[in-house]
Amino acid sequence: MVAGMAEDEGLTVIGVSSGVDGFEAIASTAIELHIDGFPHIADLDGSVWARFGVFGQPASVVVTADGAVTGHMGDLDADGFADLVERARLGT
Repeated sequence: MVAGMAEDEGLTVIGVSSGVDGFEAIASTAIELHIDGFPHIADLDGSVWARFGVFGQPASVVVTADGAVTGHMGDLDADGFADLVERARLGT
């Protein structure tokens, strides 16, 4: 869902995991949750999460081309993700 929407919208999506359970767990969880259509990284020291104000999963953050950050803590369905992207574009 996210990967397809991102492609349609011209976005780059990167999954960020804490990595505490290892790389195999990241890959299997991405497949299980159907979020395996884009790259995932392990944020082993928490610096990526901290940079964007993320304190747990699930969370979504949109960073615009000019560096503005809009985030959401919690689950998002397709409509919620689309709304997050639109809010980021509008700067709200």
